[in-house]
Amino acid sequence: MSDPHKRLDDAMNQRRLELGLQWRDLAAAAGVSYEALRAIRRGTSRPADLTARRLEEALHWEPGSVRSALAGGTPIVREPDPESSPAQDPGLLPGEALRLVISAAAQKLGLGADDLEDVFQAVRRDLAETEAAQEANHADPAPYGTPDLSAMMLAARLAAGLSLEDVARLTAAAPGTPAALDAGWLGRLEGAALAPDEFPEYPQLDALAYALNLDPARVQEAAGVQFMNVHSVWSDDGQSRAVGVGPVSPEDHQKLQALLRMYRRAPRK
Repeated sequence: MSDPHKRLDDAMNQRRLELGLQWRDLAAAAGVSYEALRAIRRGTSRPADLTARRLEEALHWEPGSVRSALAGGTPIVREPDPESSPAQDPGLLPGEALRLVISAAAQKLGLGADDLEDVFQAVRRDLAETEAAQEANHADPAPYGTPDLSAMMLAARLAAGLSLEDVARLTAAAPGTPAALDAGWLGRLEGAALAPDEFPEYPQLDALAYALNLDPARVQEAAGVQFMNVHSVWSDDGQSRAVGVGPVSPEDHQKLQALLRMYRRAPRK
């Protein structure tokens, strides 16, 4: 992850914890998919202006805070209106609402501060286990290389603010494309729901790369990951590539990098 996106990820993580949100809650509040939010966090997708504004609304940040974090600044928390009461304030933070609910429940049940401390520790463990399970179930299929094509397409489309119909229209102008790609087929591709006889071929991949302004080579790699379970590892200088069947573990990734460095091209004299 690049430093700017890590700063944004750290700032969003701190703020969502303050608000009592899980990552999926934040994605839902911002009106973006969990996969798109994950792509922004990992630096594989830069948030479009509309997406940035929605994230700021969900995190109760001042406008421009997302761009500020990417530029090395600190997001500014939007202060609630002091004249509005909690019952009337539509901006009541989830964490504040939770505190009011717990306080009322503790009084109703006759619980003291010591009792609540034990409850909070148990709740923290439950939330940590749930979030870890959710992250594991939606892990990046290629964390040390190219993501699959469905994830790449979704992140690029949302970052560009395009609908599936928009992408279909743009593919019609791609060089060497006999006809525009079908929006329904694109939807099944994005949802990883293509039947084997619908898997994309090179002309379709090139058209998709053209429409979403992606590197055609990366699109082809992503298709290889998803449809053939073929994974690539590139050398540090980007000049050499190793290809293997099946996911590459961190240990194997390091070994392949060392092997690529050993056989890299010698500089011309």
